[in-house]
Amino acid sequence: MNLLSVNVSLPKEIQFKGKIVKTGIFKEPVEGRVGVRTLNIDGDGQADLLSHGGIYRAVYVYSYDNYAYWEKELSREDFTIGQFGENFTVEGMLDDEIHVGDVFRIGSALFEVTQPRVPCYKLAIKMEVEGFYNQILSSGRLGFYFRVLEEGEVGAGDIIEKVSKDPVGLTITEVNNLMYFDKDNFDDMRKALRVKALSPGWRKSFEDRMAKAEISEKTLEKYRTLIVTKKIPESETITSFYLEPEDKKPLPSFMPGRFLPLKLDIQGQYKPVYRTYSISDSPNKDYYRLTIKRELAPPDKPDVYPGVSSNYFHDQVVPGTKLLVKSPRGKFFLDPEGESPVVLLSAGVGLTPLISMLNSIVESDSKRSTWFIHGARSSSEHAMGKHVRSMAKENGNVRVHIRYSKPMPNDIQGNDYDDKGYVDIELLKRILPNKDFDFYLCGPAPFMKSLFNGLLDWGVPESRINYEFFGPASLIKDRAKVSTPKRAAEASECSGEIEVAFSRSGVKANWNPSLESILDLAEANGLSPDYSCRSGICHTCKSILEEGEVEYVLEPLDPPDPGSVLICCSKPKTNIVVQI
Repeated sequence: MNLLSVNVSLPKEIQFKGKIVKTGIFKEPVEGRVGVRTLNIDGDGQADLLSHGGIYRAVYVYSYDNYAYWEKELSREDFTIGQFGENFTVEGMLDDEIHVGDVFRIGSALFEVTQPRVPCYKLAIKMEVEGFYNQILSSGRLGFYFRVLEEGEVGAGDIIEKVSKDPVGLTITEVNNLMYFDKDNFDDMRKALRVKALSPGWRKSFEDRMAKAEISEKTLEKYRTLIVTKKIPESETITSFYLEPEDKKPLPSFMPGRFLPLKLDIQGQYKPVYRTYSISDSPNKDYYRLTIKRELAPPDKPDVYPGVSSNYFHDQVVPGTKLLVKSPRGKFFLDPEGESPVVLLSAGVGLTPLISMLNSIVESDSKRSTWFIHGARSSSEHAMGKHVRSMAKENGNVRVHIRYSKPMPNDIQGNDYDDKGYVDIELLKRILPNKDFDFYLCGPAPFMKSLFNGLLDWGVPESRINYEFFGPASLIKDRAKVSTPKRAAEASECSGEIEVAFSRSGVKANWNPSLESILDLAEANGLSPDYSCRSGICHTCKSILEEGEVEYVLEPLDPPDPGSVLICCSKPKTNIVVQI
C-alpha cells in the first residue's frame, strides 16, 4: 500500500443551478511533504463543517484502484488525481479490505479509520454526473475517513504501514451496508457499536435506529397490566415497588438506565396522569422495580401542591394494585457489553437508573472499571447504600464514594458515608485516576448543572457525558459554554431542500436527513431550545408550529395540543416555521 498523492483545496464559490455553492471538493495534488494536523491537512479546508471535516473526518482516503472501475462505468477518460475529492489518493486500501478502527502509519503521522465516506450533491457537481452520490453509494466504492492520532508530515510515495487491525473486524463495506442497505441488521449494529474508533455521527445513527426500532414497536402496543407484588421502604422518603405481569408472560427486556411509562388513573385528577419512572434493577428479571421518592411541598412554599404521582404511589399503591404500563424506553442507557470505564454520578433519588446500570455491569461479569459516586443529605434519605457497598466489596472493578451534605449524629463516616459535602467536580478530580471515562449523571438540577459544566471545564468531551433529567435542559447547560460541535459532528449527509425557520431567533436552515429531529437541527445551528426526555413524553420541548407540516419519528405518549409540535421526536414534511 502506497500514498500516491496528497490533494488539498480551500473552499471556493461556484455556480450551480442558478445558485452560489461554496465547496472544498476540488482537490489538487501538492508537491513535497505536507503537514497533517488534528483537524486538517495544511492548505486544505471544508465549506460545510456540518457534514464534512472535524476530528473524525480530518482526511478523506480513496483508492486509485477504483479509478479504472469508474472510467469504464462512466465511459470517461478525463479523470485527474483528486477526482473524487479525496485528500489521499492511495494504492490498495479498498473498502472491503479496510476495517473501521484499523490504524496506519504514513510518513511521520499516525491515522485511524473512523467511518465510510458519505457522498452528497457536491460530489455530483464535481463529477458532472446528476445523482452520482447515489451511484457511488450503491457501488460500495466509497472510500473512508481518517482520524489523526499523531500529527506529522506525509508526501507522495510514502509507504502505508498497517500498525493494527481493529478487533471487531467490520470492513468499510460492511459498515456502509448497515447504514444504507441492511438497516434491520441489529446484531451487526451492536458489533459496530463495539468499535471504539467509530465516529460519533455514525455511532449515534446506529444507536438511534436501534432505539427507534424498539420504540416504534412499543408505540403500537397497548398498555399492559402489571400488578404490584412488593412495596419495600428504602429510606424515610424513598420506596421500591416491584411490578409483575398480570398475564404471567415474560416482560420485555431493556437497556439499563431506561424508564417505564405509566398511565395512572388517580382519584381527583380529571384525566389520566402520564408519568415515567426509571427502572432501578437490571434487565431480564421476572419483575420491574420502580424506586420512587415522595415529593412533598417545599418547606418554604407550603401552598405548592406535592407530587401527584409520587404521593399516589406512597399512599395508595399497595401489593395487589394494578398499573397500566408500556415497554421501557428512553435514550439514557448503558451498554452492558461495553468495555470503556464508567463513572455513575447521582444525587438523591437520581441513583435509580444508575443502580440498574451498576447491577447490569456486575451481573454480566464485566471487568470494566466502574465508579459509583453518590450524594445524599444523610442516611435518612439514602437509598440502597448497603447494596452498593456490597457490590464494591464483592467486585474488584467497582469502587464507591458516598457524600452526605448533612450527616446525622448516628451516621458513621467510613460506613454510611465517605466524607461530608456535595458531589462536585473537585471531588471527581481528587478521587478519579483521570478523566478518561464515560460519565452518567442523574439528580436534581443544581447537581446536574454543577457536574455537567464542571466536566466540560475539565476537558471531558460532551459526547462522553450522558444524563437523564426530566426538566428543561437550560436548567443544566451553561449555554455560554456549550457550543454545537457535538450535534454538528453527528450529521452524516448534506442538507436537503426542505427549509426550517426558527422564527424567534431568525435562524433558517435546510433540513438535514441524517438528523433525527427538529431539535437536532436547532442545536446544529447554534440554538438551545429546552428539552428533556428526547422521547416524546415530557412535553418540555413543545413549541408552536406556525406554518407547515411535521411527522413524528417517535409517536408521543400524550399528543401535544393542535398547533404545537414536540420538536424532540418530529421532523418536517414540508417547509415549516417553528416559534423558537
